[in-house]
Amino acid sequence: MSKSKFFANLNSSAFMTFFLFIVSFLIISGIFSFMPKYEESAYALLTPRLTRNIPVGSFPFGVAFSPNGNYALVSNSDNDTVSVVSMATKGTVASIKVGSHPTGVAIAPSLTFAYVCNTASGNVSLLNMSTLTKALNINTGGSPVNVVFSPDSRYAFVANIHNNEVDVINTMQNAVIKRIRVGKKPQGIAVSPNGEIIIVANAGGSSVSIINASTLSVIRNIRTGKNPTSVAFSPDSSPVRYIYVSSGKENKIYVYSEKNFALVRKFKTLSDPSSLGLTPDGMMLFVVNYQNMALSIYNAVHFNRIKTINLPAGPINVAVSPDGSVALVTVTSASSAAFIRIKKTSTSYASIAPASPVVAETPATSVTSPVQASAAAPKITPYTYAPAYVPPSNYVPQPFGKVATVYTGKGPTAAAVTPDGKYLYVINTQGATLSIIDIAKAEVVKTIKVGSYPSAVRISPDGHYCFIVNSGTDTVTIISTGNYY
Repeated sequence: MSKSKFFANLNSSAFMTFFLFIVSFLIISGIFSFMPKYEESAYALLTPRLTRNIPVGSFPFGVAFSPNGNYALVSNSDNDTVSVVSMATKGTVASIKVGSHPTGVAIAPSLTFAYVCNTASGNVSLLNMSTLTKALNINTGGSPVNVVFSPDSRYAFVANIHNNEVDVINTMQNAVIKRIRVGKKPQGIAVSPNGEIIIVANAGGSSVSIINASTLSVIRNIRTGKNPTSVAFSPDSSPVRYIYVSSGKENKIYVYSEKNFALVRKFKTLSDPSSLGLTPDGMMLFVVNYQNMALSIYNAVHFNRIKTINLPAGPINVAVSPDGSVALVTVTSASSAAFIRIKKTSTSYASIAPASPVVAETPATSVTSPVQASAAAPKITPYTYAPAYVPPSNYVPQPFGKVATVYTGKGPTAAAVTPDGKYLYVINTQGATLSIIDIAKAEVVKTIKVGSYPSAVRISPDGHYCFIVNSGTDTVTIISTGNYY
C-alpha cells in the first residue's frame, strides 16, 4: 500500500470515529434534555449553609418556630429559662424563667401561648406570648419531655418519658384530661397536618405508637428500628405522604406510608440521629446527628444526601421555619442556636413527583392485639373548635421588660385574661369591685361593683361570661363580658 493511500484510509477512519462520537453525543444530549428535571429542581439549586451562631442560655435543648415565623423559642435546660429569638434581629429579645430542666417546647398555632416541658419538675409551663412571661405551671407528674399541639390549639400532647404515657392537656382548662399508655420511654412526638393522628417514638423499645386524636386512644403499635428518638410527618404541600422515624442505635431513618403505615424505605445516616425536621414543601429532610456533630440534609422524596453541615459538639434538635428559608439547631456545648440559611429559589417543589417506582420493602409489623388491629383505621370526626382570636401575622415580640403600670381599685388580688387576649379582668378585694383593663391601651375601661371580699375570678372558655367568687357574702357574681371580649 502506498504512503498516500495509507494516510487516506487513516483519515477516513478517523473522520468516521469523530462523526460517530458527535452523533452519539447529540443523541444522548437529546435524550437527557427530555428527561424530568426534578433532580436539579429538587436540590441542586438549594444550598443550606451555616451563617451564624445565636447565643442563648446554657445547654439549649428544644427549639420551635412561631407559626408566623417571626420568632423562635429555645429551652435552656441548665439555667431553667426559655430564650425568645427574633428572626428580624437574629438575636435574643427575652429570657423567660420556667420550671426545672426544660426540654421540649412548642408554640400553639393560635400564636397566643406556648408550652414548655419541665422534665425535672414534672410540669409544663404556659407562656403568654403577648407579654413574654410565664403564666402558670400545669402539673403532669413524671418527666414530660416533648409537646405538640393539635392544629386548632385545643389540645396539647405531651410525651412523658418516665411514665410511659402521653398526657393530653385541654388548653382551655390548662389541665391534663387523659393519660394514654404507650411504649417504653416515649420521646419524639408529632401530630399529622390534619390533626387526626399523633405518632410517638418509644425510645426505650423498638416501636412507635399511633394515637387516634378523636378517641384519644392507641390504635396501633408499629415495630421500627432500635431506639427511635424522633418522628415527623410530611407537610400538607408535600408531593408524598410519609412518616419519618429516626433510629438512634441503627443510625437509620425509617420511612412509612401515612396511609397504611407500611414501611416504604429505610436508609443510612450518620451516627445517633436525634432530631428530624422537614421544609414546608416536604422536599428536604434535616437530620441532627448528635455523635457526629453534624446536620445531614436529604431529599425527602428520593432519599439522596444533599449536604452535611459540621457543627460544634452536642447538636441535639432542629426546627425549620414555616417559609422554609431558615433552620435552627440547638448546640449544647456552644450555648447557641446554629442559624442555617436555606437559599431561596423560584422552583415550585410541590409539583415534583417522587421517584418511580417507590417499592415498599416489608409491610410494617404490628405488635397490637387482633382487636386493636381491626380498629386500625376508624373514621375520625375533625374538630369543630376554632380559636376566637388569632394575633396579626406580623406580630414580633417586644424586648423583655416592663411595658406599663395600670392602677385599679383597692387591693387587687386575682386576674383572668379573655380568650382573645384583649382584656384583663382584675378583682379588687378591699374595694369589692372588678376592673376591666384594655391590654393594648394599658388602661382601665370599666369598673363594676361586685360582692363583698371577692377572692377569685374566672372567664368562661367562650369568653362570654365572667365569674367572681364573693367570699364575704357567700355568692358568685356572673357578668356578661359584652363588648369587652
